[in-house]
Amino acid sequence: MGDFNSYAHLHDSAKYQAGTLVSNWMEERELRRTQLKQLLHNKMGGTLRLDSFNSQMSKALQEVELTKVMDDDYVHFGDVIQLVQLETSAVLAVDTSDEDIRPGELNCAATAAPQITSPCARNSFVILRYASPSDPQDAGTGDDIIHYGQKLRLAVHPAALGGAADAQGGPRPLCLFSKPVTTTHCAKYTRNQLVGFTYRNTFETVWEVVTPVPSQRALSVGLEVLMGAPIMLVHCATQKPLLVEINQKYPNNFGIELELSARPSTNKGMKNVCEATNKGLLRGTLAKGESTDVFWTFIGGTTVALLPNPSMAETSADSCAAMDSIVAELQSHSGGIYPLERKLVTLSSSNSFQLAADELLLLLRQCGLLSVNERTVAALTAQFQVPSKPGILDGAALLAALRFSAGGTGSMLKSTSRLPVVYQ
Repeated sequence: MGDFNSYAHLHDSAKYQAGTLVSNWMEERELRRTQLKQLLHNKMGGTLRLDSFNSQMSKALQEVELTKVMDDDYVHFGDVIQLVQLETSAVLAVDTSDEDIRPGELNCAATAAPQITSPCARNSFVILRYASPSDPQDAGTGDDIIHYGQKLRLAVHPAALGGAADAQGGPRPLCLFSKPVTTTHCAKYTRNQLVGFTYRNTFETVWEVVTPVPSQRALSVGLEVLMGAPIMLVHCATQKPLLVEINQKYPNNFGIELELSARPSTNKGMKNVCEATNKGLLRGTLAKGESTDVFWTFIGGTTVALLPNPSMAETSADSCAAMDSIVAELQSHSGGIYPLERKLVTLSSSNSFQLAADELLLLLRQCGLLSVNERTVAALTAQFQVPSKPGILDGAALLAALRFSAGGTGSMLKSTSRLPVVYQ
């Protein structure tokens, strides 16, 4: 009996109780507390992924009224329109959340949305005029009516970016663009020529309106474009038409949509050839007719309204004054604006050409601008802020404004910098 009692301490029933804590219980408890605190902090700050998703949807899907600048049947510069593909009835749309995160890429995805019919911010656009600095005739005939053969730009409605509508598509218009196929730039699924939206004000955002009938294109140049008439949008830099990849689905936050690209799509039939041959034209001189994949039309509204002109408000005035004071103080030091240029290029290149307001303040003080305060940085932040990113500045736009304000003096990086220049 004595031996049996001597082994009683080895029985499990006497060793552990229900409330006994085992393993790394302290670490696990602190981890759960930390996660809960982080969740509550993000909830209070509105930085949860669900909050950003709801904010994106509220901006992109808010109702927008289609307007026109004159009470007639033509398409005008300054009209708020939709671009509809005729065969699929899909509407050109933008997805600002689908961004190219590579350094130096200031673009987002463009798709064709077949399930959206009512005008909203993401599928409504403002038609902007294009005027080449070297060829003033690109501006057109001088009126607001768009003619066949005329160049234009399509800007996303500023409401999709959280701004107010104006005649220039906002302070930084997000315009439809395309660029040739390379090893680093192509469509996401089909690998054809890339089509998207970008903040860059370059020739890649310029398109030309032409008629779908090849035999009538030379005769139609200069004629007014009717609202609802079939058209083709040809990219001026590559001479490729805007096309909907009907057989390629593009999933995103808004559902299953269609991918866009820029490439020719000719009709394999002989209908156009036979019709032109009956008119006495030689078969070898006939251009092949395009398929319906590249046929689009402008859809406008019935309300006559002029969009307000871009307002140079107090924010722009304060930012101009802040930039002038910074440049004046930099030019009083040795090296001029070159030290700040170099720091902006180095820092922005490592952060997708974006920098925070406190980083800008640190850069300015490192360059010897001790008189710069938070008010100056706040004025620059309000002018060059990246859309939907509070407190984050666009380094490319800031550098372009810095060089412009300096008047082209003391800049060694103008020819060697890889930073793209974005003009306001």
